[in-house]
Amino acid sequence: MSEEQNIAAVTKIYEAFGKGDIPYIIDQLTDDVRWFSHVDAVAPTSGDWSGKAKVPGFFQAIVATGEVTAFVPTEFVAQGDTVVSTGDFGFVAAKTGKSVNSKWIFIWKFRGGKVCSYEQFHDGALANAFR
Repeated sequence: MSEEQNIAAVTKIYEAFGKGDIPYIIDQLTDDVRWFSHVDAVAPTSGDWSGKAKVPGFFQAIVATGEVTAFVPTEFVAQGDTVVSTGDFGFVAAKTGKSVNSKWIFIWKFRGGKVCSYEQFHDGALANAFR
């Protein structure tokens, strides 16, 4: 796929997230997808969710622990089969009631038109919502 097609694929995944269409997202992944969240371990989404069968648990952890109040991608940079995007994430943690805005960077890698690797990095605000 071209860099433009890869950006379009990530954009569609973000649109699906906004609609709660997790099955669409899962369908865009390779069976052996590497899925890793680089956020403090206090956050329920932290860690390794690799393998297509485990990724739904990542999204379930988001829904089960709070409410997404904003998801705003702001920039996309593509090179070859890699797309890096930045944005803002608003969240209210159910356990603490804390509302936060977190800056993020996501790195997507494609193989054969499917996502084979995803890594997310959030600033410290997201973890602080759970403290």
